[in-house]
Amino acid sequence: MSSLKGESAGGRRFRLVVDAAPNAMVMVDPSGRIIMVNALAERVFGYSRSELVGQSVEMLVPERLRSRHPELRKTFFTDPQPRAMGAGRDLYGLRKDGGEFPIEIGLNPIETDEGTMVLSAIVDITARKAAELALRESEQRFRLVVEAAPNAMVMIDPAGKIVMVNAQTERVFGYSRAELAGQSVEMLVPERFRSRHPELRKSFYADPRPRPMGAGRDLYGLRKDGSEFPIEIGLNPIETDEGTMVLSAIVDITGRKAAVEALRESEQRYSMLVDGVTDYAIYMVDPNGVVTNWNRGAQRIKGYRTEEIVGQHFSCFYTEEDRAANAPRHSLEIAARDGRYESQTWRMRKDGSRFLADVVIDALKDDKGRLIGFAKITRDVTERVRAARELEAARIGLVQSRAEEALRRVQAELAHVARVTTLGELTASIAHEVNQPIAAAMLNAQAAVRWLATQPPDLEEANQALTRIVEAVKRANDVIGRIRDLVKRTPHRVDWLDINDAIREVVELTRAEAVKNDVLVRMELADGLPHVEGDKVELQQVVLNLIINAVEAMGAGAKGARELVISTMRADADVMVSVRDSGPGLPQTDVERIFQPFHTTKPTGLGMGLSISRSIIEAHGGRLWASANAPRGAVFHFKVPADLGSAS
Repeated sequence: MSSLKGESAGGRRFRLVVDAAPNAMVMVDPSGRIIMVNALAERVFGYSRSELVGQSVEMLVPERLRSRHPELRKTFFTDPQPRAMGAGRDLYGLRKDGGEFPIEIGLNPIETDEGTMVLSAIVDITARKAAELALRESEQRFRLVVEAAPNAMVMIDPAGKIVMVNAQTERVFGYSRAELAGQSVEMLVPERFRSRHPELRKSFYADPRPRPMGAGRDLYGLRKDGSEFPIEIGLNPIETDEGTMVLSAIVDITGRKAAVEALRESEQRYSMLVDGVTDYAIYMVDPNGVVTNWNRGAQRIKGYRTEEIVGQHFSCFYTEEDRAANAPRHSLEIAARDGRYESQTWRMRKDGSRFLADVVIDALKDDKGRLIGFAKITRDVTERVRAARELEAARIGLVQSRAEEALRRVQAELAHVARVTTLGELTASIAHEVNQPIAAAMLNAQAAVRWLATQPPDLEEANQALTRIVEAVKRANDVIGRIRDLVKRTPHRVDWLDINDAIREVVELTRAEAVKNDVLVRMELADGLPHVEGDKVELQQVVLNLIINAVEAMGAGAKGARELVISTMRADADVMVSVRDSGPGLPQTDVERIFQPFHTTKPTGLGMGLSISRSIIEAHGGRLWASANAPRGAVFHFKVPADLGSAS
């Protein structure tokens, strides 16, 4: 060290180099005394040079590590060569204020006049340690996120080797992690797709950005057992120390595919049901009145093909005078406000001809109450009115000529027309009965789509929605079947029948009309009644006429409770049916006038309902009459002969 102490030119250069070093520099002799420090050592440890020079280097070592330090110095001086100190161990320095900090130390032997010294280059790695810890924590969080992901997650390197998978991957593909790690990702790809897969990976690395894999194509995965299943894949580039990796999120969409197929089949069945109705024009319009779908009944009645009318405004069905009066807009406004719009008015066909139509418009709303469109049902009643007039004229002529057989045929036709007329008057209620399940089916279809669109899709909710669609379609089909039985023209047919069952069917058909008029309907049907001989459709027509007359009478302003009671009982050799109401009652004198043809108290009635009903009952060998009901209202009775041998 004399050459250093003598401040030779070489010594000064050495000191300048040490002092300018970017790390803390401490030189010690074989006994461990500090010979020299630089400015950075002062700053790092918090001591001045005068406080350090001549002191034992152990003052810079934490107390818990000091006992071993002399032995380490001795080892270095036994074989003095440049090397790192404490390789493989965490080293710490001790500041003047008692604080410890992580360090790295490089040892270099220095030959001086006083012998071999050791020059220690000391680096404070506090910031690096913190960064490494943050990186480890970040990697740990990344692994935890990947592990907790609801989808299968597979990370691969540029060569296509599997670097990492999560538990969901093991469950979905049937392999353990050990079986997957380090293997080619192509082992998870069906053999028929493998040849293209490396090229697809290469394309992704040419432009590494988050995106779905195979957009517009059906993708499949391969399980360990050899089975294939449909999947969706999302690709994300991940930057790592080893380069860019690809993290694939893989979703097994087997359940969703099955649900979508079930939904498609359900919608197809629903469309077939609606499209198969030809007696009614059934179609939908959006909130602005633009036609969105069209059934065969609409094509038959209005003359437009589906491709001609979908996308057009429904106002084209209105007459010119109705369009001038803004009737199309007003009808939708009323339906949106009240939930329903009903009307009997003139409509236009494609060829410009007019027809008389019964129209019902129902507002359709989603599960949040927002208007999504309108369902429209239109029935052409032109022929019904014309037929009624023609049949009435024929009946008058046949009565005058007293041709009994001809009269019977006309009466049968009149009975059919009366049924059609009565059902026409019930268009709104019948449409409501049909619209309810149709609207329910549509809303449940929309709900199923939403449940399937969630991530992950809620298959249980979607399945429940599809089940409700099937139930709604069955309900609509049942209503249409009952209507068809009453509307179709059939010859007089005599059978032994259960009058109670026939009454129940009519009550079910008129249920919505009764509810609309706030009428409570009760049935008091006697048990064990014998069967009656007759035509079921004709007897049901009589019951239907009496029920509708009673409901309309009570709905026209009857005060107090509105109650309709339908009862049956044994009456000697007959079965008697009674229909009681709490309406305004019968005229004070000449009650029999109400059974005369064309006698009516309704502004739009033909006055044939009770006349035809009496003719039907008399043709069955029975009797129909009316009387006052106590304390108010009217009661109509009819008797028909019974099969006394069938009583239970």
